Amino acid sequence: MAQLPPLASLLAFEALYHSGSVTGAANRLGRTHSAVSKQLHQLQDHAGTPLFEKHGSGIKLTPQGQKFASIVADGLSDIRKGYDSLRLERTQHKVSIKVSSTFARVWAIPIVARFNRHHPDIEIQITLTIPLNSHSFDGSVDLVLSWDRFVSPEEAHPNGTTLGDVHIGPVLSSSYPHHLEDGHLAFKNRLDRRGSESGWAQWSEMTGLTLSCESQQTFELAGLAYEAAERGMGVALAPKFLIEKELKSGTLIAPAGFYCFKEGLIVRPSSERPQPSQSAMIFLDWLARYGRLGDDGYLVADVLDPLCG
Repeated sequence: MAQLPPLASLLAFEALYHSGSVTGAANRLGRTHSAVSKQLHQLQDHAGTPLFEKHGSGIKLTPQGQKFASIVADGLSDIRKGYDSLRLERTQHKVSIKVSSTFARVWAIPIVARFNRHHPDIEIQITLTIPLNSHSFDGSVDLVLSWDRFVSPEEAHPNGTTLGDVHIGPVLSSSYPHHLEDGHLAFKNRLDRRGSESGWAQWSEMTGLTLSCESQQTFELAGLAYEAAERGMGVALAPKFLIEKELKSGTLIAPAGFYCFKEGLIVRPSSERPQPSQSAMIFLDWLARYGRLGDDGYLVADVLDPLCG
């Protein structure tokens, strides 16, 4: 019987196949670039045949590598689906959702706490998205929530349930120097979440307002960019519902206003579990009633806690 290579090297190879680069594979797996590169070379050495080759500053799969990668991806997908089925009966009262870290802290945890007051028998497990490739790989979760329609347009979620309007705009500390005149907002430093830099140009095109800055600073997490803006380090592009407390307290302001994505907050079944379980459907129906954003872009106060009504 042929000796199989280490599972970790096959997972790295699958991630390379889906993402197209070692950097993308590392982000997808939550590993370092060097660790993934080492696993890929370990697999190639174990196979004894070239699976990839240098291409520019990165690598690309050889024909043999492409063929084997497809087999590995199909095989691992079958294993995941089989394991999910194996665990289904034990986990029928568990629902896993996938959100960004900032989304989890500001929106998901308060919402789940309120849901559990109605359905204490259903456990909601929160899984965090991976920066950069968070929209390209759902993973083994039941439901995926997203709000950034710049990065992931609404048409990318055909099976989604909408939970209200998302208002997005440039925010900054009230003491941060800026100039707004004749439809043009000028400031010194732009604060980006890695992977969402293109949102500025899209926001400008949609609103008809122009923007200019002298420098850019990038953060791995959206929450870090928002906090940096609050501390007077620059201007961040943010949705109202994730910075409600800061906007209402005045520690963040939005001098150029917000662009409204109608029904832009979306929850949908994951691609690996397109048929939600009964518990997932209960949570999904509850969200559609009690997890919606209001017309102003904030969670509606009297809807937020139905037990108080």
